[in-house]
Amino acid sequence: MDDTFVRLECPKRETPTINLSNNVEQEVIMGRPKNNSAEYFSHDADMRNDVKVKALRRRFSHTGYAVWNYILETLTDSENFELDFREVNRELLAADYELSVEELTEIVEYACRIDLLQLSEDGTVLFSAAHKRRFAQLLERRSKLSQAGKKGMASRWNNANEDITPNKEVITQDSKEKETKVKESKGKKIEYPYQDIVALWNSVCSSLPKIKSLNDNRRNKIRLRLAEFSDDNSRWLSVCQELFERIQASKFLCGGNNSGWTASFDWVFENSKNWLKIVEGNYDNDRGSRSAANRGSLTGVNLGVGERIDEETGRRTYGSGRATIPNDAPPRPSEKHAWDEKTHNWILL
Repeated sequence: MDDTFVRLECPKRETPTINLSNNVEQEVIMGRPKNNSAEYFSHDADMRNDVKVKALRRRFSHTGYAVWNYILETLTDSENFELDFREVNRELLAADYELSVEELTEIVEYACRIDLLQLSEDGTVLFSAAHKRRFAQLLERRSKLSQAGKKGMASRWNNANEDITPNKEVITQDSKEKETKVKESKGKKIEYPYQDIVALWNSVCSSLPKIKSLNDNRRNKIRLRLAEFSDDNSRWLSVCQELFERIQASKFLCGGNNSGWTASFDWVFENSKNWLKIVEGNYDNDRGSRSAANRGSLTGVNLGVGERIDEETGRRTYGSGRATIPNDAPPRPSEKHAWDEKTHNWILL
């Protein structure tokens, strides 16, 4: 795991700080695969006091602050520190953050209005310009360390047992032997159970569209995901069956969401993140919900104008759903009344 820590500063600060440990420098020098994302960002102790973050907190309370940090975490782990913010992915992000799509959209739009976040001109890509600027230094640092490490290795070995490729990759005797073994292993043809996986999908995921044919793109994606599932090819089908059963059991993945979107075979195998979110329970039916006992405690509550019981959490709320109204609170008098947490009463706006 990359131990790189990037200091994520509030917008009022100008100079970011990059701190690489010796271990990380060694990993980069030794040829760590290049990537355009990061594992960590540091959280400043006073980030909550930045003027823009304060504005977000005043408008959306703890929910806004939590979503701001959720988005920073997701951006950090995303390619080029950008998020696909098209309608379908908004649904998935909202489910991951345990929000409604409307809440997430409202918070993001406000964050863009005060320049905490930015959207591409077509509104499909969400990013933080400040976040990208700070991580740009990290990516540049990685590149410089990698090149310096390769040159240093060549110098220490005096080119006795190694070659250097045109793109400055160092090939040692060990790497040559490894390459030979890889070539030998390639002689042993691996049988990928493409048709068996398709048959499993069609059988288990009965609520979702059937797969009628395979093409080269699908086969390639299946091969990549199987390598991530397990090194033991004898387990591939059992892992797929467990994955598909979890999808079929998820109301959200089977269309129980605001847009009616359903998971597809291609979506599951598209990248290394979608299937992982499924097995980690992000789309389970009880994700973020309260116990049946808590839901039952709302039985008989006298709701006022515009109030409702949230189906996901069992909370008594109204409007956008950000406020949680105590069970013993009086009914909301009108649409012009808002709940005041300080006085524990309805106030006229």
